[in-house]
Amino acid sequence: MDVTRGDFSSPDELPDEIRDRGRDFDVIVLGGGDGTLNLAAKAVADIEMPMAVLPLGTANDFARTLMIPTDLAAACRNVVEGTDYGIDLGHCNDVYFLNVASIGLAVRACEYRSDTAKKWLGALGYVSNVYAAFRDTKPFGADVVCRGESHRLHSIQIAVGNGRYFGGGLAVSSDAALDDGTLDLYSLKPHRPGALLRMLPSLVRGPDKSIQGVQLLEGEAFEITTDRVMQINTDGEIKTETPATFRVLPGALTVKVPKAYVDQYGHAKRRRPVDGDRTR
Repeated sequence: MDVTRGDFSSPDELPDEIRDRGRDFDVIVLGGGDGTLNLAAKAVADIEMPMAVLPLGTANDFARTLMIPTDLAAACRNVVEGTDYGIDLGHCNDVYFLNVASIGLAVRACEYRSDTAKKWLGALGYVSNVYAAFRDTKPFGADVVCRGESHRLHSIQIAVGNGRYFGGGLAVSSDAALDDGTLDLYSLKPHRPGALLRMLPSLVRGPDKSIQGVQLLEGEAFEITTDRVMQINTDGEIKTETPATFRVLPGALTVKVPKAYVDQYGHAKRRRPVDGDRTR
């Protein structure tokens, strides 16, 4: 295999490098974390070339969703032996995202984040940031339009997921996937600190309709308006704000994934029910 290293001096130049030179190669290999992948994803999708991932970040939520191994040698083998697999891309206003876009607690937690804690504690490090941010996050009202229906939410956290994982291993929904052609939204109602703490195991594995205090929606697009302007965290970076339009771009990106992922979660093996509102 011939390998050519990208020629750019700052991360902001990565998308242009991919668009200018990416078609000269068989696969675009990206080494880094979710932020690096977020930066590159739209450019890779634009040139319609496959992307391979070496998970060198601290959270690696995208790689976790697709069962891409964190062992570097195994990840390199996946570059060569992996299956080309189509996945969805999320879009929020003028920003693209792979994993999750969040409003509320996650934005404050992003401000509090510690790379050291995230590296050693994974999801628990993110959870600890969320718990610390809880005291500084005021509840907010939001109007959400999905599939022609309007929903009024009272929330401290709204997450819109394209993928399954975010924050080092938290799940946006118990059945979220990167290739199901839908976005998953959960809204966490205001709770007392003790009640929030008791809910954390459910938030780590992903909320489902059995969890009291969580409102769940799924759809191809959401329109979200909040009572006050709120910042939006997309894949760990604050890049836009409300009001916001979210939509999914089905199959917009091709990624090298292990055969084990295709065998377990391949397109033909999962058909999610289309039930729209799963509010509790």
